[in-house]
Amino acid sequence: MNTKGHCYPKHIILQAVYFKLRFTLSYRDVEEIMKIRGVLVDHATIRRWAYKFTPLS
Repeated sequence: MNTKGHCYPKHIILQAVYFKLRFTLSYRDVEEIMKIRGVLVDHATIRRWAYKFTPLS
């Protein structure tokens, strides 16, 4: 997984994508969870990460 060029560290991106896929939350729900954990990230950014870093199979 290449996260070069992204503003957030790899572990933050992985955590957001994990929440989205594992618990089938909405992108806005994941945004709220990340905000509670102290990470300010927009739901549209989480959506782009999910599309980019989710395997196709």
